[in-house]
Amino acid sequence: MNREGASEMRIYAHRGVSAHYPENTLAAFARAIELGVDGIELDVRTSADGVPVVIHDDTVERTTNAIGSIADFTAKQLNLLDAGHRQHVPTLAAVLKLAEGKARVNIELKESAVVPAVLEVTSSFDNLDWFASGSDWDALKQLRALDPGSDVHPLTVGNPLGMDSTGDLARAIEFVINHGGSGVSIWEGSLDQVSVDLIHGRGLKVWAWTVNDGDRACELAQLGVDAVCTDDPELVRNAVGLGIS
Repeated sequence: MNREGASEMRIYAHRGVSAHYPENTLAAFARAIELGVDGIELDVRTSADGVPVVIHDDTVERTTNAIGSIADFTAKQLNLLDAGHRQHVPTLAAVLKLAEGKARVNIELKESAVVPAVLEVTSSFDNLDWFASGSDWDALKQLRALDPGSDVHPLTVGNPLGMDSTGDLARAIEFVINHGGSGVSIWEGSLDQVSVDLIHGRGLKVWAWTVNDGDRACELAQLGVDAVCTDDPELVRNAVGLGIS
C-alpha cells in the first residue's frame, strides 16, 4: 500500500507468534523477537507461590496437559507442564529477559493480585520498555497508585454497532486521561475513522487487537491506527507492506 505514514503503524505479537507456536511460551516470544517485531503482548497471573507467570486463562486446561487453577500450581510446577512443542508456562521474568532491549512489552494484567509482583519483576531490569493493559481497570489503577510513572492502556471493546457514543470507548478515554496513560487498547472490530479520530483528538494512541486479516490490517493503517496486535506478525507485515522495525 502507499498510504503516507503507514510505516508508523507498529506491530505487536499477540501472546508471541501464537499463530504458529504455543501461545504465551518462550518459543512464541523468541520467534517474535527473531522477526523484529516492535513489541510483544503477554498475559500475567499469580502462581500459588506468588510468582507472576505468563498465561491467559485462570486454569491450565486449554493450553497445557494438566487440569486445575493457576492458583493451585507453583511457578516451578507450571514450568513442568506440557504446553505443546516441548514448551511450558514461563515466568514473567523469563519472558522479560528475552525481550529486554529488543522489543517493547505489553503486560496484560489479568488480576489485581499480581500487580505488586509485576512491579517487583519489572524493576529488576535496567533496559526494559513496557506498559500495562487489561480489562481489569482496577488493576491498572492499583499499578498507577504503586508506580505513578507507569503507562496504562485500558482494554475496551469500543462502541460496536448499537452502542451509543457515550459507551465503553468514551469511558476508556476518560480513564486514560484521569490516570495518566498514553493510549487505548481497543477491539479492532469496533474501529472506524470516527473512533480513531476521537482517541487521537484527546492526544492518545490507538492500539488495536487482535488483527489476523491482511485486508483489515490495511484498513486500520489507512485509518491511522498506531499499533496492531496480531497472532501472525509476518502476515500483517506482508499485507500492509511494513518493515518490522
